[in-house]
Amino acid sequence: MTPVSQSVPTVARAAEPSWEQNWKLRNAEDGTNQLVRTGIWTLAVGIAATALAALVFGGFTSQGPHSSAGWLCMMVALMCLPFGITVSALGLAKSLRNRHLARTVK
Repeated sequence: MTPVSQSVPTVARAAEPSWEQNWKLRNAEDGTNQLVRTGIWTLAVGIAATALAALVFGGFTSQGPHSSAGWLCMMVALMCLPFGITVSALGLAKSLRNRHLARTVK
């Protein structure tokens, strides 16, 4: 009687991705693109709100915007601009880290 081998055939082993390829595949969808996109869109909304308050809704004085819509735009801008900068910086840092790790894993 022939002994039963528990090992995986060489052909099947060759078809399996290596641990490096698995690592790259897992980190390809780690949220970096979503962070960058969200940061850019949040910044764009903040810039648009600032432009609307300055150009359409009466502008700014030392006491603030002239209209209620101007105040609303200013509040949106003051929320979106810092958050957008922070999220964009995080996405950029994560992207640079992924590029560095991809180079060192080879």
